[in-house]
Amino acid sequence: SHHFEPQLRPERSAREYSAALVCHMESPTLGAYEVVLALPEGLPEAGLRVICAPAHDRRPLSAEDETRLAATWAGRLAGNPALFNGTKFRFAGATAEADGATLRLGVTDYKSFLGTNCSDHWRSLLDASEDHLASALGNAAVLETSDGRVVLLRRSGNVGECPNTVVMPGGHPEPAELGISSAESWEAETNASRAASAEWEAQVRDEIWDAMVREVVEETGVPRNSLQTPLCLGFSRRVVNHRPDIVFLIRCDLPAERVVELYKTESGVHRDESTDLFMLDREEFVREVLEADSLPMPGCHRGAVALYRDYLRLRALASSAAGLVMS
Repeated sequence: SHHFEPQLRPERSAREYSAALVCHMESPTLGAYEVVLALPEGLPEAGLRVICAPAHDRRPLSAEDETRLAATWAGRLAGNPALFNGTKFRFAGATAEADGATLRLGVTDYKSFLGTNCSDHWRSLLDASEDHLASALGNAAVLETSDGRVVLLRRSGNVGECPNTVVMPGGHPEPAELGISSAESWEAETNASRAASAEWEAQVRDEIWDAMVREVVEETGVPRNSLQTPLCLGFSRRVVNHRPDIVFLIRCDLPAERVVELYKTESGVHRDESTDLFMLDREEFVREVLEADSLPMPGCHRGAVALYRDYLRLRALASSAAGLVMS
């Protein structure tokens, strides 16, 4: 679910292996973020063009570096034989267009993410070129309840990435949902030609939107039919590990109290990943995260809050302009 949990072979229990730590970060810089692209009006799915092609895959820096990556993975596997090398979309960039935005993606895998973004030498890879990083695309949802509150989760101490932090619901879109189960299968001839088709673009875009809804359902217990269609607010990145997220706003038809109740009682909730679900009012949420800096939130999610603040400001301007017209 949210960000990189240890990728487990399907037959093993997630709880059993949830203590396999993935990214080791220095906490003072964990909250540093950058906004890659702001879409403050909120972009519907039809407004995002997606180019997912082998041209946007990671480019190895050197043979020596690939040997080091393989050794990192072998070391992880020795410590935890249940680790599973799942595929992820690689974020290669996003740009605003007159009629929406364009997202450029490749395909990468968990092994490459561990051996590049999460390695001790991620900064030197980035200094050479961000093409050398796996930069697996994560997602994060600002989930608003019907009574104007925002849903937050306290991450467990056992999770692979950012333990004991406060986050919004999030995870990753999954290439495996589209039949790309390994980097090798992606590189096969058929997929290289498929990557050029409009149908492929639509499938990837659908998975990006659907994955966000799945994560919210799995992490909060809110049923799918209580969630409105996600709007994309843009892209943020955690400075540490150069970690990208696509950010969404999702409105929920249920009040805060009911969401708390579902989190506690729904059988499908991934309770091994979080220890608590709580709420803040919209304005309080923005203030606590960005101004008071009172919540231990990783940078990719703090960047998401900055995007949400832009959205709220634009909405307030639009409604005051409408009020002036009316009067």
